[in-house]
Amino acid sequence: MEKIRTFQQYELNKIRKNVKDSGLQFEKFGRSSNIMDYSDREINEMILGIYKDSKHLLVDGDYFIDVSTVQKATCILTDISYSRRIKLDKSSPIKLKNIRNFYIQDYFLETSEEFSNSSKHKITGYLKKIGGISLGKGKYSHAYSIPNDFKTFYKGIPIDLFYPIQHYINGLFFGDDYHVSTFEVISNLTIIDE
Repeated sequence: MEKIRTFQQYELNKIRKNVKDSGLQFEKFGRSSNIMDYSDREINEMILGIYKDSKHLLVDGDYFIDVSTVQKATCILTDISYSRRIKLDKSSPIKLKNIRNFYIQDYFLETSEEFSNSSKHKITGYLKKIGGISLGKGKYSHAYSIPNDFKTFYKGIPIDLFYPIQHYINGLFFGDDYHVSTFEVISNLTIIDE
């Protein structure tokens, strides 16, 4: 089971008592029109914009997409920090093992159908809200930070960059970490194994 941000019990109870003011779309995208039919975890997921039963996700533009139509995921990698105090030329290839953190501008999902007049949907805010990425610090405070924990590649890209898609899209909605496996990293940095 994927680890996601959890809300306090009193917050979940407040939603059950004041369902009309909750803003949750369970009547449209859920499995029941009665809020009492949902577990704490399901309400927690709906607060985060996740509706597993109908495979709908609230994306950053404040509209829903059907994640079963997702064909590709993309991230924009803007910078990296090094694990050692070394000065390397970022115009030359960077060894994956030397990277401490990746700094991301945005994540997107691309769908085969249009939702809200677009087939490309920003999910950076969703990933931040759920706990999949963190805000950078210091000179990287304008970006989102992902640690280079695995120091390995998946289909030619650092697997840590794929991790948010793997767990917070594939794992949550499909129970298969590789359901959406087409993943592109847009960057002017070249990262190599050795």
